[in-house]
Amino acid sequence: MPMSVQLSDSASLAYDVVGDGIPLLALHGAYAARGEVRGFLEPMIGARPVRRVYIDLPGHGDSRPSSGVRQPDDVLDLVDRLLDEEARAGRFLVLGHSFGGHFARAIAARHPDRVAGIALVCPALPGEQRAPALAVVRDAHVSEALAPDQRAEYEGYFVVRTAETLERFRRVVVPVIGEVDEQTLERAITAGPHAADPDTVAVTAPVVVVSGRHDHWVGWERQQSLGDHYPRATVVTAGDAGHALPHERPGLVAALLADWLDEVGVPSASGAQE
Repeated sequence: MPMSVQLSDSASLAYDVVGDGIPLLALHGAYAARGEVRGFLEPMIGARPVRRVYIDLPGHGDSRPSSGVRQPDDVLDLVDRLLDEEARAGRFLVLGHSFGGHFARAIAARHPDRVAGIALVCPALPGEQRAPALAVVRDAHVSEALAPDQRAEYEGYFVVRTAETLERFRRVVVPVIGEVDEQTLERAITAGPHAADPDTVAVTAPVVVVSGRHDHWVGWERQQSLGDHYPRATVVTAGDAGHALPHERPGLVAALLADWLDEVGVPSASGAQE
């Protein structure tokens, strides 16, 4: 059973925790749930001393019902409650995929002196996304094995369609499909405004930003400008990948996260496989 924090009976945040070490808040994107991020992130963290806190954003997964979450800063108020439980003192890390990347930046803007590092995977940014048209990078025709509704989900998300990505879709993505409260999503899972604007608050911790060149949901060009905002940012645009980048190019994302954790100062466990 997941743990949870609350602002009210109708405003809660469900999460679960894996491992020990520096806390890392891990946030999924819109129309997903914590299981997707856990599915791709666990093999990438390995044996490093990181306490992974996998969060269901309001309106998603076990963070329902969520009618009491009425604006984006209510989401951050819930995260502050979670920090009181899981990272009351000291520094913490934050990672987000898609819209979770936006909230990762917003959390860091609220706590610029406490955040030890930010990892942004295909982050959504405020304003026009300027996304490219859908372009399939590789199609091994594996989606023909899926039922029509799952096929539409797979082909709308993945631009690399192989046996490997189909297996990841079935194992990690399918279990979270449909777990969404649409009204809360439209009301609170947005790009702000926030009292602490992530575009104006300075954060000097190590940052990694990785985007897919064929991401037809949030694009990749504007994400490159985050290198101008964060003075310690590593910004990478991956070819032959889209919004499902952590599933399509897991080796690349794992290597970038390993380098980021090195920069943060989180050691590799002795004998751990890199």
